[in-house]
Amino acid sequence: MDIESKCKIKDISKCLVDEFKAYEISVEEFLNLGSNISTIELDNNPIIYKIDDSDFIQSLLSEDEKSEIKVAIEHLNKNIESVECSSYEYKISTGKLIVIILESIDGDTLSGFRMDGVGEFLFNCLSKFIGYDIEKTENPLDEVIEELKQFRPYGKFFK
Repeated sequence: MDIESKCKIKDISKCLVDEFKAYEISVEEFLNLGSNISTIELDNNPIIYKIDDSDFIQSLLSEDEKSEIKVAIEHLNKNIESVECSSYEYKISTGKLIVIILESIDGDTLSGFRMDGVGEFLFNCLSKFIGYDIEKTENPLDEVIEELKQFRPYGKFFK
């Protein structure tokens, strides 16, 4: 893709379909994926894509992402008594589903996107289409983890 056309929605859509096995779904289909999803999350002429080929998703993941998914699955299976494996949240957390919402203010060029699911490679590919640096939404747990890494216990029991 050349630089002139890389921000066109139609070119990005073609890339998602051809290279990432994504397929377009309607707003209604998106809303039916999970009970916690609402139209409030949708703005700027959304075009919604879904990738649900879990083998393909696994092929996109780094070893770190695969180990994170393994930990998530173990946690869900151990700590939640009634895990609904067909739920949107479970599929997203376990690497079985990726949902991409492309946004366009003018209906022609990409103005932003949202991605639910694991896959830094795909996220980075989509980020390049924007044409300027974008920031990932910070996870508040990341800050807590960083603070805990700096924690040094003290006292008579910790030597």
